[in-house]
Amino acid sequence: MLRFLGMVWDQASPQQQEAAQLISARVLQLSPSWRQEFNAPGMRVLCAGARTDSLQLHRVADDGGLVIGSLFARNRNVDSVEPDETLRLGALCSGAFVESHGRWLIDHAWGNYVAFGRDPTGGRKWVLKDPTGSLPCMRTEFRGVTVFFSRMADCVDLQLMRFSINPTFMNAHLMTGGSLQELSPLNEVQPVRRGECVTFQRDGSRWNLTTQFYWNPLTFSGVDDLIEDPHTAARAMRHAVKSACASFASEHPSLLLRLSGGLDSSIIAGCLKGLPTSRYAAYTYFSPTGRSDERPWARLAAQHSGCEHIEYPLSPLDLDLRVGLQMAPSLEPSPLLSYIQRSTIEKEMIARTGATGIFNGEGGDSGFCSDSVTYAVPEYMKNHGLRPKLFQLASQVALLTEKSSWSVLTHAVRRNFTATHLGIPRERILAACQLVSTPIKQEFRVSQTVSHPWFKDQQRVPWDKIRRLGTLISSPDFYNVAAAADAPVPQLISPLYAQPVIELLLRIPIYVHFNRGRDRGLARDAFIEEVPEPILRRLWKDRAPGFHDQMIERQRTFLQETLLDGTLAHNGLLNRALLEEVISAGPSKNTVYPGELFRHLDTELWARHWLQGSRQQAAA
Repeated sequence: MLRFLGMVWDQASPQQQEAAQLISARVLQLSPSWRQEFNAPGMRVLCAGARTDSLQLHRVADDGGLVIGSLFARNRNVDSVEPDETLRLGALCSGAFVESHGRWLIDHAWGNYVAFGRDPTGGRKWVLKDPTGSLPCMRTEFRGVTVFFSRMADCVDLQLMRFSINPTFMNAHLMTGGSLQELSPLNEVQPVRRGECVTFQRDGSRWNLTTQFYWNPLTFSGVDDLIEDPHTAARAMRHAVKSACASFASEHPSLLLRLSGGLDSSIIAGCLKGLPTSRYAAYTYFSPTGRSDERPWARLAAQHSGCEHIEYPLSPLDLDLRVGLQMAPSLEPSPLLSYIQRSTIEKEMIARTGATGIFNGEGGDSGFCSDSVTYAVPEYMKNHGLRPKLFQLASQVALLTEKSSWSVLTHAVRRNFTATHLGIPRERILAACQLVSTPIKQEFRVSQTVSHPWFKDQQRVPWDKIRRLGTLISSPDFYNVAAAADAPVPQLISPLYAQPVIELLLRIPIYVHFNRGRDRGLARDAFIEEVPEPILRRLWKDRAPGFHDQMIERQRTFLQETLLDGTLAHNGLLNRALLEEVISAGPSKNTVYPGELFRHLDTELWARHWLQGSRQQAAA
């Protein structure tokens, strides 16, 4: 798997030079796969697991830097469905990259990358995270050297630094998760956010570090150029998604698709149809004991796209949560159940298909505005005022959300004309956090706000935009922590999160996405050729009710050992008495949602790495 560790330091400081040498030596000792790929005065980058086809190294001419990951030349032709070509950083592109201090990439390229750059004099250096990709980037400091890295475990394995949990983050995370916070999970580590550039500039005898967002979902280039004609919007959507799928697929000789049979994954299946890859297969996992079954829909989508379809039985009674004890340390809590999926199902699927890229339909509910329909009427009122169509739209939203048209219109008026700051929906969150201790919930009632850097300067929380961004506001999900660091793990690919796709979808108003009063109505029209008609007509999702309950029953002993005797309960962060009641066998009157229990299990497993300090060494 691709990993990197880069350093920036003051080349005039002997102490920092010595520290950089020490870090380099330790990294190269971790594994033979590590290599020094860029070296200039005050900047060095080491990488492991780079490929020659997908996640590769792009060298900037004249020692101007190094771009790590997938990098495509941006095609502004909205009618093209052809794959964008891999960007070659020749003299002209390299010059533009250096002259703009990296900003040129935002408007002329896209992909999944982290870029290291420097000007010819060495008086300015920068590290840029692309706007929407999943390759992580974090930074810490060691003896004056700023260290940028992609995988937390690599930094821990250096045995040079100690890391500690930020208690303010921990309390907030137990209530709301980490996605809407500016807080760093660890005191010594700062995440480099999507679209953020960290710049080092010499000022006399000192180096100053500043951060700036080159890309923001509220202010990116063209954000105000709205597409309100449904026909134009549907055509542009189809072309953007097909082009993104073709671009990513062009880097992989063999593809695997997570196919649920829902609209979003079926769209990706249809967009992958006919692409010139040596192999394209899809898999669907299902519960043999479940009361609903996605397989008939997945079979339709697979047959329509002409791909091999693999069905994988997965019972919650067969899952072993103890695999979580083997997870490598991470910057913030990771969802255990998704890693179980990757370490069990996909491990077998990869061995069977040889896939180097795993596609999915993630980002569809958010990008196609299924998650933000309630904001369609306020947005239309803001853009067009009181027109007859507003009342028709309110009626359609009311029908879908099972509310009255009057309440929908009242919500729109309140959102557009009240000056109050619409913050976090506290009561709803409190109801979903019953296991959290009373002091933390009391603190949350009075202090929690949205502080993600993308939104912190807004007078009111832009919930309409937040709901449209999906997991882009969360930490990137890139590494399979169940696999060895040097294992050739396939790349997870989410075409609906590609930068050209996201920017286009954000330019289409919610009420246009809600075309003809249907959930994801515009997407259903846009991909009429790619998706079987029964799936286009389907307006519900089959679930697997009781999945979590069966897992609790099967893993009760492990949950008791891990949570009741865990660090969260021991430190008074969870209500131990209620926790014991939830995990114990037999009937109970509590209303705790099982998903909350597994959310706290994720946090417990993460916290153990840092609170116990078992994997950390004193700095050399």
